[in-house]
Amino acid sequence: MKNILLINLSLFLSFTIFSQTFNTTFNNQNSQFQKIIKDVTYFKVDQSTEIDGSRYYYKKPQEAVINLIDGYQPIRMKANYNIIDETIEVESDKKILNIKPGKVNFIAFKDANFIVFQGNFYKEITKNSNFSLIRAVILKTIEPEYKVGIVEKPNLRFKRDDEIYIQQGEKKRMIKISKKSIILLFDNSKASHVKKFMKSNKISIRKDADLKLLFDNFKNDLKDIR
Repeated sequence: MKNILLINLSLFLSFTIFSQTFNTTFNNQNSQFQKIIKDVTYFKVDQSTEIDGSRYYYKKPQEAVINLIDGYQPIRMKANYNIIDETIEVESDKKILNIKPGKVNFIAFKDANFIVFQGNFYKEITKNSNFSLIRAVILKTIEPEYKVGIVEKPNLRFKRDDEIYIQQGEKKRMIKISKKSIILLFDNSKASHVKKFMKSNKISIRKDADLKLLFDNFKNDLKDIR
C-alpha cells in the first residue's frame, strides 16, 4: 500500500483557509490562474469501462480549496476525488483535468481534508502532535453472484475497501478495524477506560467522526508504532 509522510498542517488551518476562501468571491479566470492550472494539472484521458458503480468520492464535484506548493496561493474551484486514478479532478475551460499530487499540499472540501504524501492522497481523520489517523480510500472490483445459463453475466462492480493507518513521524501502521484491535492500540492500563468510553459514546468504528472522537480523547495513551 501507499507510503505516507506526515505534512504538518492542522485541521484548524484547513478550516480557516476553507472558510475565508469560501466567503469571498472567486474571480481568478485570468492568465495567472490559467498558468497555475497548467502547471499543476494534466489532461484526463477518458477510458471506457465495463465496471458498474462510481469511481468518485463524491456523487458530483464539490467546492474545494486547493493548497498548492511552489509558492502558489490557495485556489478555490469545484473538484472531485477519482479513487481509481488517485487524482483530484477539476474542470477548466470545459476540460476535465487531473491535479498532479506532487504539486499539492492538501485539498479541503467542506466535509473532508485530503492530504498528499509521496504522490498519493489520503483522507485525514484526525491529527495531533503525537500521531495522525489517515484513511486510504480504496475501491476494489467484485463479481456479483448470478446463475449461469439463466441470466446474462453481470458487469463487475466497485466496492469500497478502505484501509486506515496510524502515522507517527516517519512510520505508519495499518490498523485492523475491530473493537478488540483498536483497544490494543492504547496503553494496557487504559484498556478498561477505552472500552467504557466506546460503550458509553456508542462508538462505531466504521465512522470517521466516531474514530476521531475516540482517538482525540485518548491521544496521549496511544502506543508507539514499532
